[in-house]
Amino acid sequence: MNLNIFSTLRWGVVLLATLVSLDAVSQSQRLKGYPERGEKFDVLPGFQQPPKGYGNVPFYWWSGDRLTRERLAAQLDILSESATDGFAISYIHTDPKTDTIFNGKKYGLYGRTEPGDPAVFSDEWWDIWTWFSGECAKRGVAAGLDDYTVGWIGNGYYPDEVEARKEFQNYRGKLKIDVLPVKKGQAMCVGMPEDFLSAVFYPGAIVLDDMVEGGCIDWQPAENGKLYIISTEDSYILHPEYGKALVEVYFDRFEQKMTPEQREGMNYFFQDEMSYPINMLSWSSDFQQEFEKRKGYDITPYLPALKEYIGEITPKVRMDYAEVLTDLAEERYYKPIYDWHAERGLIYGSDNLGRGKDPLAYVDYFRANSWYTAPGNDAPSKGSSFIQTKVSSSIAHIYNRPRTWLEAFHSMGWGSSGEWLTQQIDHHFMAGGNLVCMHGLYYSTHGGWWEWAPPCFHFRMPYWPHMKGWLEYTERMSYILSQGDHVCDIALMYPTESMQAYPDAKPDGAFATAQRLSDAGLDYDFLDFRSLRDAEVKDGKLHIGNESYRVMIISDMRAMHHSSLEKLRDFYRAGGIVLATGALPEASSRKGEDDKEVKAILNEIFGAEKAVKQTNKANGVGWYIKNGAVEKVVPQLILPDFVPNEKGGKVLHRRIGERDVYMVMNVEKGSECFFRSTGKVELWDATNGSVKELPVLKQNKQGTWIRMDKEYTNSYLIVFSPGKGLKAKGATAEIEQPKQTIAVEGDWRVTLLPTLDNKWGDYRLPASDEMIGAEARVFDYKAREWTEWRKDGIYGYGPQAVLNYGKRHSEVYDFSWEYGVWDNPGSQGYHGLKSKVCDGFFILDKGGKQTFSTYVYAPTTGDYRIEQIYTPADKILLDDKQVAAEVQLTKGWHSLVVEYENTVELKADVRIGVMRDFRGRGAVVLLPKDAPAPVKPSIYDDRVAMLWTSSDHLMYDPYKGEHKVWDYRFESVPGMEQMEFAVYGKVTEVSVAGKSVAIEPIGAESEQGVNRYKVTLPECVARCKQVVFSVAAQNGRQGTAAIAEPVKITTGEGLLAAGDWSQAGALKYYSGGMIYRKSITLPDGAAKRVMLDLGSVVATCEVKINGKAAGVMMSPPYSVDITQYLHAGENEVEVLVYSTLANHYQTQPTPYRGEPTAGILGPVRIEIY
Repeated sequence: MNLNIFSTLRWGVVLLATLVSLDAVSQSQRLKGYPERGEKFDVLPGFQQPPKGYGNVPFYWWSGDRLTRERLAAQLDILSESATDGFAISYIHTDPKTDTIFNGKKYGLYGRTEPGDPAVFSDEWWDIWTWFSGECAKRGVAAGLDDYTVGWIGNGYYPDEVEARKEFQNYRGKLKIDVLPVKKGQAMCVGMPEDFLSAVFYPGAIVLDDMVEGGCIDWQPAENGKLYIISTEDSYILHPEYGKALVEVYFDRFEQKMTPEQREGMNYFFQDEMSYPINMLSWSSDFQQEFEKRKGYDITPYLPALKEYIGEITPKVRMDYAEVLTDLAEERYYKPIYDWHAERGLIYGSDNLGRGKDPLAYVDYFRANSWYTAPGNDAPSKGSSFIQTKVSSSIAHIYNRPRTWLEAFHSMGWGSSGEWLTQQIDHHFMAGGNLVCMHGLYYSTHGGWWEWAPPCFHFRMPYWPHMKGWLEYTERMSYILSQGDHVCDIALMYPTESMQAYPDAKPDGAFATAQRLSDAGLDYDFLDFRSLRDAEVKDGKLHIGNESYRVMIISDMRAMHHSSLEKLRDFYRAGGIVLATGALPEASSRKGEDDKEVKAILNEIFGAEKAVKQTNKANGVGWYIKNGAVEKVVPQLILPDFVPNEKGGKVLHRRIGERDVYMVMNVEKGSECFFRSTGKVELWDATNGSVKELPVLKQNKQGTWIRMDKEYTNSYLIVFSPGKGLKAKGATAEIEQPKQTIAVEGDWRVTLLPTLDNKWGDYRLPASDEMIGAEARVFDYKAREWTEWRKDGIYGYGPQAVLNYGKRHSEVYDFSWEYGVWDNPGSQGYHGLKSKVCDGFFILDKGGKQTFSTYVYAPTTGDYRIEQIYTPADKILLDDKQVAAEVQLTKGWHSLVVEYENTVELKADVRIGVMRDFRGRGAVVLLPKDAPAPVKPSIYDDRVAMLWTSSDHLMYDPYKGEHKVWDYRFESVPGMEQMEFAVYGKVTEVSVAGKSVAIEPIGAESEQGVNRYKVTLPECVARCKQVVFSVAAQNGRQGTAAIAEPVKITTGEGLLAAGDWSQAGALKYYSGGMIYRKSITLPDGAAKRVMLDLGSVVATCEVKINGKAAGVMMSPPYSVDITQYLHAGENEVEVLVYSTLANHYQTQPTPYRGEPTAGILGPVRIEIY
């Protein structure tokens, strides 16, 4: 590789920035969030008050509703007041399997972009974008575009614009290798393809190009073998001007469209799932010349090695080819884009395919992802993604990139609590992530019907007031974990070259080794061959940029570049430690397999028998660890930087100025840990920026021993600075125990604090000026004539027909004329709801014949038409007569039977990640003959509904209108004072705890036939009580279909014991805040410390004692020191708890709704020390 190009990989970003003198460059964003590396740098002031550039940079999904300046400005005002420094604005993709017409035959990666409104890159969109960038600049934040979906080749945006240019047409950039087995002496006349490149025979690497005449080869082989016919195909990704062209049509365009003032808000562009289809058959028109110039031999005779094994030289050829391929990709694609950002001092992040767990992504994932100022990855809800983040941070460390981007955390669902969130963010800080990008931030949730891998962690979450403090925590952590230099002893070879050489090789061994090291408290960096090749061996260490390593580990490396092996040998000879486990290299890039030099190097380092530790005169160590337990061997060879107890732990160490900063997590409470640092020891608290001296158990020349007093899931920031450690009194590993514990039991006085502001229709459509509070949404119900109650009817849904299938299966069939069948809205595509409801309310998935029987009500005598959708019915019977398209009906009820003869038994694929429903569907709807055709609401309308919702369709009733009055019951909420009902019909009676209450009509009947009523209780009902009400329902509104909206409950102060509030009646559906109050009297006597322990809390809480703020807690332990706030006698304890949105989403048909657990779960106790 060209060393001049490679030099830009190092920390030359600042120098590059000085080369740019363009009016276009943003001055306010330049180098924002770039860390300090100085030896005398004081990190404390910035830790306590972080500068701009270290806050949250969320993915901001501009989808779900039409963009308006008013709404964007309102959101920007909210977010700019939090620890949010910018936005990576994103657009979703559709699903080719469900949005088949829209995607057609051509789309990029996973589907075409849902373009939004206004459509992305339209003139109207640019007006919005440039205005928004200017508004960001005014508030000190910034915005860039995430190229997710819009940057995918085939989706019709700027990559396709480049492709359409003349110079990129018919560029020969991909190889096609056909294999033809041939026999000795076999006469051949083989036709050559139109774009023929070469023909090679093996064995022997015989190039037959000179034998080609008239488009065919006329030749007889002297032995059995294979003829490889190599041709080229269209692909432009290695065109010398490709990267420059992309910069011109994409990044430059942003600058050109904006005024200098608007450019001050430009930063945080992001490359997401990079659409750069490079692979081991990629090629360029000058590849042969470039390869020979860089590798010294003609690649042509060896191209068959890209297809299959051609002998011992195969791994060499494949490694060489991959290296040159990546060299060209860097020079022609990655570097021009990287330089555009680096020259401007901007943050440019990534989350690319493979996420570090597939080293062959883009041929060489490690090198591909080194070309960002903030290489990164996503971290989904399930699984740790620790290794993925470790790969990203390793790239940032050894290529000296400013930051490591962490996309956190998609697909956790609406029940995401502060506990899980905090544990996960700390987990990824520990892995080296230090630029937090919360996934996600939604422009709209469109009444709860739009989402993309939820949740939205921002202002819609009930716990947003606490989330703002949490974001300040992540800002401080991001700041301190970005400054200075990473420190660790171990480098672990990233397994790219082994997999390039051998297509069947796996990375599992390297990643398993990595996890074992992490769990044992041994930090490391992954290392790629180029960094190892260019490393300096000095003082028994490998020096790469600002990193230095004492131990080099190779794990399951079947092949390595020869330069890597030589560097391992040199390191060993200079006193370094080289460990190996799993397969050892059997080939190198020198000559391939069976190379005596490779064997000699391995024998020198590990010994001929590979069974015992090898040492040399320079105290170098080579050791092959047969059982793979490298984490047990390392502490035998060096004094580790951190030593937890036998249960392990994780560590991250950064040297910042004169301080050594350790982040520690997952260590046993009460255990002793060793740190290979000395001096004054402090515990820094990123929640508030406070610092306190931390007593040590022991300190000597080797290091420091400290007792770890936090819970296992909590993290520490332990900071060493020049000075002397404070010795702990009575040095002991025992945790202080309370002298008295008082259980806090019984009822709390509770008051609801609604948080769901529906001004923009985020929680329910249409938008309304209300804060959605407590509501009853699910009811037991029965017809007045029934004796048994039916359970769990959701408002709006009700019995509409009787379904018969199989031999004797019969069941009542419920649906809503607005939303269809509960929890079956139909295909949505990827990552949750997309404001769509399938118009087919008959689901045909039982297999064989399905029959739906009901009655329809004709309001007048006249002609009616029958409309169907999707699967047509095999037979429609009205009053026992088969009918087709039109029918005459008299006023009144008529029997309707709809038969589908051959349904297919099938299940919907509805889960986290995808909502696809390919089951047969149908609908039979009767409308007045001259009624207008039903109109389907668009996904941007203020109503999400079926096609039939606003039409004059006839109503169904399987009971033929026999049941005029329906009874309902539900458990109320604490402190109920008033209820509002909205029903199709009339509320005839209401009782609370068996006592009748007065009903007051509100206004006139609406156009939709909805009547509203208010019930004001004579006094506040403190506890949850049963409410029973009755509705004289309109025709076709049976069961809970007669309830048009949730029953809205106004509350005052009530009584509720600690526990899950979702188990307390209608509170199950309440997302918001709840204030718990209780008076406590403590026993007389002096106390050194008094702690309030709330046990478990969901989702977050804050405590006041006697009206004074005592603390906010996002995660456990939910325990706070209240000593200074107490006084003699009675004390008032107040706890404000915010829930997640899972409660509200219990009546949304999404797999992301989550568990509705909420409240002070307890047990609550006072601990006196």
